[in-house]
Amino acid sequence: MKRHRVSVFLGSVVIGLGLSVMVSLVAGKMNLYKVEMDQGDKVELRNNLRSEIERLKEENFNYERKLDAYRENVEDYENIYEELKLEYNRNSRLLGYEIVQGEGIILTMRDGEAKESEIPGSMESWLRIIHNEDMLKLLNELNLHGAETIEINGERVTETSEIFCSGAFISINGEKLPAPFVLKVIGDRALLDPYTANEYNQISNLKHRGIEINLEKRPIMTLDGSIEEIYPLYLDESNE
Repeated sequence: MKRHRVSVFLGSVVIGLGLSVMVSLVAGKMNLYKVEMDQGDKVELRNNLRSEIERLKEENFNYERKLDAYRENVEDYENIYEELKLEYNRNSRLLGYEIVQGEGIILTMRDGEAKESEIPGSMESWLRIIHNEDMLKLLNELNLHGAETIEINGERVTETSEIFCSGAFISINGEKLPAPFVLKVIGDRALLDPYTANEYNQISNLKHRGIEINLEKRPIMTLDGSIEEIYPLYLDESNE
């Protein structure tokens, strides 16, 4: 009977982790969305967030139903254990702890070449350089158009990732990354491909500013896990 109680407890833990993954990923995306957008972007963002909320409600319902099933079938210890292991591995991949594979695209970005007439510190100089705001808007658009997992120069982008300029570098996950910036994006190619072909997106905007961007489409690629497991120290885990 002790083993049965343990299986139900583990089910509660893993399902709780799954719920936290959902909330964290959505919260992370919403934080990334806090940049200037035109009205069309705002409408698209609103509709996408509404769809995401409905999806999360349904997924939350499925988690609750699954937990009830665990409680009612504590005798089926081996199958419960295998389900929990699969779910734990899935959550670890989503959080950037583990390797993931899938179809997607690779964007390689470089600062534009300086012109002979360019004045250091001028607007012309500023425009040809990649800034953290540029990266944030690009990540926003990729997330809106089918991206599920993104890696920049070997660093997985998650809800806890910071992205800011640090001199000639962009800092992500505490690592200072130099240009060129290689973005590996795994996601729905049916959405990503039309987005990258659109003339009115962040990619085109950056190209017009003189920034060099190369696009590759991949039927399969691998992203390594680069995030250490997070153990919350200050979250209130009480049920009150």
